Amino acid sequence: MSIEELTKLVAEIKTLRPEAILFLQQELISREETQKALNITNYLLSIKYHISESVLFDYITKLKKKGFSETEIDKDLEEKHGIDKNYSQLIKSNLNSKGKENIIIGLAMIIIPLVFGIILISLNAFIGIFPLLLIGIGIWRLNKGLLQRKVNNKIKTTSHTI
Repeated sequence: MSIEELTKLVAEIKTLRPEAILFLQQELISREETQKALNITNYLLSIKYHISESVLFDYITKLKKKGFSETEIDKDLEEKHGIDKNYSQLIKSNLNSKGKENIIIGLAMIIIPLVFGIILISLNAFIGIFPLLLIGIGIWRLNKGLLQRKVNNKIKTTSHTI
């Protein structure tokens, strides 16, 4: 590729896979395009602090399963993702809210299709697979919500014992 084509890739860096970014940066360095390679580094450092809540929820859950205390989780989030203690507490609070939300949605997705299914069966009507899919998704959401609440309760319990 020409330098112009590589420069276009740098401009479109958000669309590249992580391994492609590494190769792009290495190629720029080998062609002595140091400033463009540094621009990639600056971009990567700036996105370090932009991580989605769902990824944070999963990350906190993983740390909790490993037995990390709330203090250790806060320290890890700050060191690895630049998240301060206040924002960390907000994320943990949102984790509990999402847990409640998933439990409610899960229960609704289980109960409503069951009620309609029973009504349809009593009328000798065809049920189909759609209610079963809704029930399956409902069970998944209910399970996810219970896990989120369990993790959040462990975080609260750990913080009160520290």
